[in-house]
Amino acid sequence: MKRNQTAFLFIALALRLPRPLFAASEGDDDVKTLIRRYGQVEEQLPRSVHYLKRETSGDETTINQAWFNGAGDLIKVAREQTASGKRELTEYFAATKIELWQAMFILNRKETAQPDGSTQVDESRQYYNANAEPIRELRKSGRFKAGESLDTVNVKNAIVDLSKKKPKDERNDVEKARDRNEFYNKPLAIAGALKLSGPPESDPFANVTGDSEKYRLIADSVSPDGRYAIALGLPEGKTDWEEYRDKEIEEEGQTIYTIEEEGHQNYLVDLATRKILGITGGDYFGTKQRYNHRDCTLVWSLDSKTFVELTSDKWNYDSCRAGKMSRDGKNLVGMVEVGKYAEKVASNYVKSHKKHSGDDEGSIAISVSDVGNDGSIKLEVIDQISGGERKGDVNSAVDEQLRLRDTPNLHLETVNVRNAPKE
Repeated sequence: MKRNQTAFLFIALALRLPRPLFAASEGDDDVKTLIRRYGQVEEQLPRSVHYLKRETSGDETTINQAWFNGAGDLIKVAREQTASGKRELTEYFAATKIELWQAMFILNRKETAQPDGSTQVDESRQYYNANAEPIRELRKSGRFKAGESLDTVNVKNAIVDLSKKKPKDERNDVEKARDRNEFYNKPLAIAGALKLSGPPESDPFANVTGDSEKYRLIADSVSPDGRYAIALGLPEGKTDWEEYRDKEIEEEGQTIYTIEEEGHQNYLVDLATRKILGITGGDYFGTKQRYNHRDCTLVWSLDSKTFVELTSDKWNYDSCRAGKMSRDGKNLVGMVEVGKYAEKVASNYVKSHKKHSGDDEGSIAISVSDVGNDGSIKLEVIDQISGGERKGDVNSAVDEQLRLRDTPNLHLETVNVRNAPKE
């Protein structure tokens, strides 16, 4: 077996995540998201850009690896160190991509040869929220006889009581920011050094052009399986992307495009082929996910077959549309207008239940919380006052569950409507 294949096998054995063994508590949503994300990342590694570098000093060998999806997002980092009788792996991945303000999972696994020929294996699985604060830690330890598999899948997890382990936090804001940056910089520094050291070990996108000159990808719009993303297209008749470079807000390593004039379009793109699969009908104007209060949010089903593109301003939504892929994932079946439909459903519900008796007409905001594999869409429609003496007051807030059907034609139907619970 080749050395890099051995590394892959070691990582695969080490990273089998356990079923949740804990009672519901703060941070559970992040933990569940990270456990689910692990499977999504593992599935797309063979079709990701893969960097690998091996360094040897004496009897110690270090293998650093990083994987990037078709949008250039860092999705996984691993460092493996081996020496005489010892092997250690540290692996990182995040809720969507590895960067600041992302919930993170870190695995550390140590194998140590014992005098009697057995091997001691110690693992820790650490979960962190978006502030780089630990929210869950599981540990495993086992002794394996010579020739025995070192897979710890049958070793019981021990839950670490973080309340006892964590001292009182007396850091000021500057110190917290410094420590948070150091936390995220560990995997980012490994990935950055790998990119500077030379070409990737493999790059399935290297010679694929497709329609790539017609669009630029919108940040944080990639589907869970890494196959699709939403992109910005130039106004009709325009061909020069450099005209729309937004250098004033670019940071190091970034290229941002912003189109304030009319005529731009949003596309659904297949990242593997770089082909445009269809027009979403959305109206987002840039490649940055958020511009102050204006943003573009993509919510995907776990199977990456259904999505909602929502563009919003501070007090209101601008556009909300849902799309559905064909079963084989090769085509966009179509798009439907969600915003106006959801507004009408909410208005009828409020009127029939007399939830709002005021005369002021507010701004309508929409937030999408979930898109299911069955085409279900969960969202909230909020009617709120954006100015004057009642600024910030909410006239009504309605929770809706809709379903996107594709027979005989793509359309929406209402499953459930209720008054949103007060916070």
